[in-house]
Amino acid sequence: MKKFSYPLIAILFAVLVGLFFSYRILQTPPGITVDEAAFGYNAVLLEKTLHDENGRFLPFFVMSIDGADWRQPVSQYYIAAVFKVFGPSLLTLRLSTVAVLILSAFLTFYWLLKILNKKSAIIGTVIFLTTPLVMIQTHMALDNIFPIPFTLIWLIFLWHYHKSKNLKYLLFAGISLGINFYTYKAMRATVPVWCVLTVISFFTEIKSRYSKINLKKFINESLSFSLGVLPFFAIIPILEKKYPGAVFNSNGFNWSSVYDFLYPYISSFDLSFLFIKGDSTIFHSTGVHGMLLLASLPLFLIGTYQAFKKRGIWLFIVAVMFSTPLLFGFVNSVHRASRLMAFIPSFVAISTLGAATITENKNKLFSRAMTVVFIFLFIFNYADFVNYYWYTYPKFARASFMPSNPVADAYENLSKIAKTNSLTPFIEAGPRQSDGQTGNFLEAAYFDAPLILWQPGTPLPEKGIVMAKLEHQPNLKTVGVPIFEYYFFVNETESIMNL
Repeated sequence: MKKFSYPLIAILFAVLVGLFFSYRILQTPPGITVDEAAFGYNAVLLEKTLHDENGRFLPFFVMSIDGADWRQPVSQYYIAAVFKVFGPSLLTLRLSTVAVLILSAFLTFYWLLKILNKKSAIIGTVIFLTTPLVMIQTHMALDNIFPIPFTLIWLIFLWHYHKSKNLKYLLFAGISLGINFYTYKAMRATVPVWCVLTVISFFTEIKSRYSKINLKKFINESLSFSLGVLPFFAIIPILEKKYPGAVFNSNGFNWSSVYDFLYPYISSFDLSFLFIKGDSTIFHSTGVHGMLLLASLPLFLIGTYQAFKKRGIWLFIVAVMFSTPLLFGFVNSVHRASRLMAFIPSFVAISTLGAATITENKNKLFSRAMTVVFIFLFIFNYADFVNYYWYTYPKFARASFMPSNPVADAYENLSKIAKTNSLTPFIEAGPRQSDGQTGNFLEAAYFDAPLILWQPGTPLPEKGIVMAKLEHQPNLKTVGVPIFEYYFFVNETESIMNL
């Protein structure tokens, strides 16, 4: 019985977490960003035709938003694969990141189980899942969340090497960091730092600098790790030639003074930003809750102190967190929490160490009292966040988002009516242009061919149906009910039983 209990618990956990993080996923945030629409649009094209919006066959990077931005390959092809399996839709697009979250939660539990114990792994997974920015990024089909699983895989392989001394784990650790380099643009400034940090960790384990055995061990470790990660750096010149500006921004790295360079780094650890204000953009923050849960701050401080006392792997974990934005000064990234997702695993580990220090205190009365206090603080703090995020945030953030849910309903409704009754779908030219990239995604998701543009006042074929932001049109018959200002018309001479 015990043999089957763990898979059942894992499945139940995945279902409950999936349901919780999927709640109001189409209402919060109250719309779709242009980046989400670009990912969705190209994912549909790639899974259907193997070409992107520019006609390129399976490109490494996808140029999108009228040439304004490059889509990162890991997230772009992941969403395309999800669409291939489950079919393209706005809901599928949003749910794709929920799957990434569930995977990250399992990886977090596994890693903490290895470096601590089962009880601490459960506590740490709860800390991870109650991190506000995790909820916010899970509700958006963007690439910000993708560094988390690959960061955890890197850390897990390093742990396995530390225990087994099998060099294959360093090869896998290097590969995971190499892939991480292409998950999100901010990782361009982070992965090189982590690579150096990894090699330094090998060097610090050498007990005698003049021992040939230790030096040989250091060289073998460095080579094994490098064999995994270097191919991902070696292809950069080729990628930059074929996709100019896709790897490194065409503006390059900016340097004006040491103060300007240090400001983004120091600002990344501004406690008011991390635990109260959050991201500087409305897309990635409520504005009144930090990227990290305020109730976790005492645990993090206690854990940091304990990490310095324990040394070893814990000093490495602290170094991972505090080195993450080391090069952000080159790109002037200030108070952008969404670019700091990669340090959440190390933050969670340090905070979990702080929690373990309290729960495992020899003074049982103190331990139990503090545990109760922190459970109450976490419940109160997180409940306040999710209630605000689900119900209040959408009201004032609505103006900043393209209203995706009702627009998607309109496109889907047009598609259903047209297919059910063998009609040719049309759309009013003006509103279609206003829908922009969101319209591109919805059109590609719900229709087999591009919609035909229709101008008000022009005749509509008898076997046609048009979606327009007009209440009445001469010689056209209204069918169904309007959806988000969109009305549906057919020719008055058309007799359709299903309409």
